[in-house]
Amino acid sequence: MSQQQTAERKDMGNKGPDSAGEPSTSMCFGRREFLKGAAGVAGIGLLGMGGLAGLSGCASQQSDAKSGPVSYTPGTYQAQAEGKHGTIEMSVTFSKDRIDSIEVTSHSETEDISYIPLNVLPQVIIDTQSIDVDTVSGATLSSQAVIAGVTDAIKQAGANPNQLNHFDPQSIAQSMAPGTYTGEAYGKWKKGSIEGERFGCPATIEPTQVKVTVDETSIVSIEVASCSDTPGFFEPATERIPKDVVEQQSVFVDTVTGSTLTAAAITAATAKALAEAGASLAGFAKATNHEPKEESYEADLCIVGGGTAGSTAALKAVEEGLRVVVVEKTARISGEGSCATGALAVGSKLDAQVGNHVTVEEVFSNMMDYCYWKSDASLVYNVLDHSGEMIDWLQAHWDECGHKGFSAPKETSGTSIAHDYGKGTEKFQLLWDNYIIPGGATLLLNTKAEELIVENGTVRGISATKQDGTTVRISSPAVLVCTGGFGGNKSMQNEILGSSDFYLNGVATNTGDGISMCREVGAVLSTEVSPHLAEFCSNDVLDFYAGYMKFLNQTGFLMVDSAGARYMNETFCITHALARGASAMRRVGSSYIIFTQNDFDKLLNSGVHDILGEDIITEYKMRERILVPSYYTLQDEMDAALEHNQAWKADTLEELGELAGFDPSTYERTLADYQAVISSGEDTLFGKRPELLHRLDEGPFYAVRVISPIDGTFNGIKVNDHLQAIGEENKPSPAGLFVAGQDSGGYFSYPYTDYVGATCGYALTSGMMSIEYIKDYLGK
Repeated sequence: MSQQQTAERKDMGNKGPDSAGEPSTSMCFGRREFLKGAAGVAGIGLLGMGGLAGLSGCASQQSDAKSGPVSYTPGTYQAQAEGKHGTIEMSVTFSKDRIDSIEVTSHSETEDISYIPLNVLPQVIIDTQSIDVDTVSGATLSSQAVIAGVTDAIKQAGANPNQLNHFDPQSIAQSMAPGTYTGEAYGKWKKGSIEGERFGCPATIEPTQVKVTVDETSIVSIEVASCSDTPGFFEPATERIPKDVVEQQSVFVDTVTGSTLTAAAITAATAKALAEAGASLAGFAKATNHEPKEESYEADLCIVGGGTAGSTAALKAVEEGLRVVVVEKTARISGEGSCATGALAVGSKLDAQVGNHVTVEEVFSNMMDYCYWKSDASLVYNVLDHSGEMIDWLQAHWDECGHKGFSAPKETSGTSIAHDYGKGTEKFQLLWDNYIIPGGATLLLNTKAEELIVENGTVRGISATKQDGTTVRISSPAVLVCTGGFGGNKSMQNEILGSSDFYLNGVATNTGDGISMCREVGAVLSTEVSPHLAEFCSNDVLDFYAGYMKFLNQTGFLMVDSAGARYMNETFCITHALARGASAMRRVGSSYIIFTQNDFDKLLNSGVHDILGEDIITEYKMRERILVPSYYTLQDEMDAALEHNQAWKADTLEELGELAGFDPSTYERTLADYQAVISSGEDTLFGKRPELLHRLDEGPFYAVRVISPIDGTFNGIKVNDHLQAIGEENKPSPAGLFVAGQDSGGYFSYPYTDYVGATCGYALTSGMMSIEYIKDYLGK
């Protein structure tokens, strides 16, 4: 797709005096291989040739970069510091009076977000001979780790870090070759990814491409020429980042929350283009300056979160005549609802059109029996009873806008009765553009709610902060919180779920902000707060979801825990993916899938077809995207997994266990039991059918470490059937606080329901119906 978005430089002036020194043109880095992703060695990433080791000798020869009184013991020193996803290791070389090179030798950071801190920031330190440098917005922890590692190396070399230069990017003289230069970097989707097409992206993912025009001393314009990232997500970044970089003359500008990966790709590609032009990137490495400001608003209702529930709540609120302010911390609306394809609902006009006579009472009974009545029956019934109304109400708006909206349920019985409406943000954007904003709602994007204002047990509003540092106070007698759960907050997962051993396939900006705010004022958690598990397998070091490795648990191969013990009938990952397969995987944390070279070759050549056979594929009604002719990226994925100790290969099963670190006695017992099961053809312990007892007779053998992927979390603050937050003694508290969507608890229980579209249906319906009760509370 083509994004012809150009930012033009206006009256910026030159960014420094003419330089007699030679510009830094040797920043050179080779392209990272497919799926090195979150764990590749820094510097295989982007600018030119030669890897990050190319920083050695790449120090800018600026005449004004001086080290002052600092004296080092010459040599190369090893240092490390903790980044966002693990340890960042680096090698720093000193001569007597300067830092000569910084090489990041190993890391587990996310490539897209970490390119600037891991590749550019070391060069900035070398060019300026300073560690008093700005961190990178959107990659603060990676930046801090690089600075901390270099600081430690400086101390090892016998110098005092406090004596280094003060960082002043304005002092860096540029001497670029005027012209237009092209840079490329992958954003949300990596090279070779097969997932993007499901979300409206091109079938073949290409890197984000920018064209950067420069004169001798400054950036004149930036055009985003193409972007393969997800429609509805990438636009805020392609619109804002080029403009900000030109205006601020910096690639260290604020990221775009909710579009972080695209923003990182644009700045990375811009940095490459600037290096091609002969720039010293140290002169373009100043963080955005934030001047303190204040804003205040008054409303009948403040909605915290502009996602799925927040959108329907805002629409209903303006139609009911309420003055509404919506606070959304990202740069876009619709949240994770744009990733969903349909919503569970009962009794809509579309149901009637296709002869679907499933009743609220029937679905209610099935859902409650499925969860053994652990859910709040009153809330479940009330939501289902409003769900058909929600479909008809939204469909009327989309009809008026010429949008297809919902389609009728594909089935008229069972659990697949969802109303599909396709992925993407367009359907939500139409509601905001045609109804919500014209209806008088105030939408504050890039604004993070931070505290509920409560006086004498009653909500009085919220306080928030914009990305530019502006403090915001919204006075309102009612607040609706719907920030989407905490799938993006590992510390919160550890606290509430007891583990953070998950790969997030959902929206990373859902970090539990609303839940935390509610708890701080006395609202309590429901008893069934849970991860929203996905049906495949993944990994927290490498991005298995980008390719075919995620389908390994759809094969029936032997699966063991970290001790080497078998723990379930592996077929459940196919037949009951969420209720049994994913739930069992969650219990053990890390799982290890064991198979042979022959099995692996079959996957490469024919996917699961030869592994399972067509009869089983048909019987289990396996999903189409699993059933491709070959898993053609799997070899690259396996190579990356082997390189980063997320997979192991050995000639014998015994050696495989040693490499993977299994407990010897446990693993030996597992192998003996499993081989006996294969020989007898009867799995007396777990009941696995004989056709799926894959033989382990001939090596080489593989073991691949996987963890559970999640779309986010479900359940949160306990609410009653009117969506009022519940405090101690099971009473609404504080007064005026309502919670909808995945921040609210009671509708679901663990494991997740087998009704398709339940999460999206709940978010849409709870957002809409909350306004009915908020109006009652306000006496309107």
